[in-house]
Amino acid sequence: MYGNKVLGLFSLVLLSLQVTTGGSKDGSRVKRLRADNIAVAREPAQALDAPEPEPSPVPVPSAFLSPSVKEYLELGMAIPGKPGTDYPVLGAVPYTNFYCDEQAYPGFFADMETRCQAWHYCDIDGRQASFLCPNGTVFSQGVASCDWWFNVRCALSPALYPLNARLYRRRRKQNRPKPHRLIDKKLVDEIFL
Repeated sequence: MYGNKVLGLFSLVLLSLQVTTGGSKDGSRVKRLRADNIAVAREPAQALDAPEPEPSPVPVPSAFLSPSVKEYLELGMAIPGKPGTDYPVLGAVPYTNFYCDEQAYPGFFADMETRCQAWHYCDIDGRQASFLCPNGTVFSQGVASCDWWFNVRCALSPALYPLNARLYRRRRKQNRPKPHRLIDKKLVDEIFL
C-alpha cells in the first residue's frame, strides 16, 4: 500500500516535469500547438473626438454652502457663452510669436494667437510686457482695455494697431492762448436754468 502511493507520486512528478518543461520523455523540446482562434468580444470603438456631455450639477442644499461659495458658483453662470468655444480660457500668458520690435509704434496690442485674451504693452525703448484679460473678456484694440468677448471683434485688432501712433505724439504748441470765459450771472443762468 505504501509502495503504490510512492509509485503514484513518482509518476505524477515525472508527468508534471514533462508538461512544465514542454518536452518529451527524452528531454527534447516539443513545439506547443496554438489555441484555436475563438471570437473574442472586442471593446466597442470610442468616439474620442466627440464632445463630452455636459455634466449635470449635483443639487446641494443651499444651507450647506457658505456665501462665498455661492457667489463663486453663481459667477460661472454669469459669463454667457461656452468657455473655450466662444471665448478663450487661459490661466497664464502663453509664449506667442508677438514681438514689439516688429511693431511700427509703441503702445497696446491684442495678441491674435490667443484670440485677444492676451495683450502686450510695447514701451518706447522696445521693452515688452504681456498681460492676460480675465476669463470671459478679451482685449479690445479700439479702447485699449479688456471687454466682454461678445463686445469685441478680435479679427479687426491688427487693423486698429495704428491707433497707438497717437499715444506718444507731441502736441504742437499753440501760438495764441485761448481766452477764458468769465463766470457771470448770465453764464450761470445759461448753465443751470
